[in-house]
Amino acid sequence: MKYTYILASEPNSGPEMGGEGWEDYAAAYVKWNEDAAKAGILSAGEPVHPPSTATTLRRAGGEIKLHDGPFAETKECIIGWYLVECKDLEDAIEWASKIPLVERGFGAIEVRPVIDMKELA
Repeated sequence: MKYTYILASEPNSGPEMGGEGWEDYAAAYVKWNEDAAKAGILSAGEPVHPPSTATTLRRAGGEIKLHDGPFAETKECIIGWYLVECKDLEDAIEWASKIPLVERGFGAIEVRPVIDMKELA
């Protein structure tokens, strides 16, 4: 079954890119990515730019309106995502718990099953 991991963190909660502790943190992500790829569960994943770079679309008054920034005010923001294929939710949770963001206490990972649109047709 496919799952999406949505990675969320409060801004500046982990090591600053290029700063102290960054190399070790980045290396831990490289290792997780390699381990997940070797296990055959990793389909895709990318970090994303901060919320200040976001553009949000919303329909209002019959028109599409564009807004700079995130869609909601929150302390945590989405910092990346993964698409994985695991045998079940328990397996997906086990893999997610090893991602450095959670393992080192810098944020949270939301695990969501992916809807197979072919099954709905």
